[in-house]
Amino acid sequence: MPEVEILYLAWNRLDYTSLTWYEMMRHTDWDLVTNVTVYDDGSQDGTLEFLREHLADCPVHTELRVSNLRSPPAIMNHFLATERAPLFVKLDNDIAVPSGWLNRLHEVMVAHPDIDLLGMEAGQTVVPEGKPSYGIQEASHIGGVGMMRTRVLQNLPEIPYRGRFGFTEHQDRHQLKGAWITPDLLVPQLDRIPDEPWKSLGVDYVSRGWQRDWPLYRSASSPYWDWIKETL
Repeated sequence: MPEVEILYLAWNRLDYTSLTWYEMMRHTDWDLVTNVTVYDDGSQDGTLEFLREHLADCPVHTELRVSNLRSPPAIMNHFLATERAPLFVKLDNDIAVPSGWLNRLHEVMVAHPDIDLLGMEAGQTVVPEGKPSYGIQEASHIGGVGMMRTRVLQNLPEIPYRGRFGFTEHQDRHQLKGAWITPDLLVPQLDRIPDEPWKSLGVDYVSRGWQRDWPLYRSASSPYWDWIKETL
């Protein structure tokens, strides 16, 4: 029975959006998904037009919300006011998801009902080898990407979004129980990949004020993103 909603956030960065949308379309087990809610927060580079054109790719109910909230935590507050599925996954438009990603997250959340937030970004635990059995590595916070229990966040005050960390502050303040999935899923942030074209795109997007200047992954971490090269 479907019980997961996908929350997808975008603000400019069309090259990132087109790739992460494609990977989400082909790598998601849609039998688990109730619907997809997409926020475009004021894009001006063709991202909004891309999303409007490709929203019909989803085999489940979709909704496009055009906003001007200028903050991922503020968008999450807006989303939580109307969300009904027991679980949701927050994806930013720089997060590329591999095959089986949603199944693994869902299996672990079902097996660990005490976990409120399950992070999935690459580099937090270990790279999987063969067919691993997935579990958790408890953590004080997971950042803002991963699978979350709706009822937990809906029962708390709104997430602050004026501070430096926003959602991380919220996790600390309310002692939400978080964990990273382990072994790692191969889920890279495109803006941290040191290879081309991602490195040059990141420099361009930082100069336009569209993203932070994140430290790049080490080249030794290439298994996290090597799988993307087949789609370029």
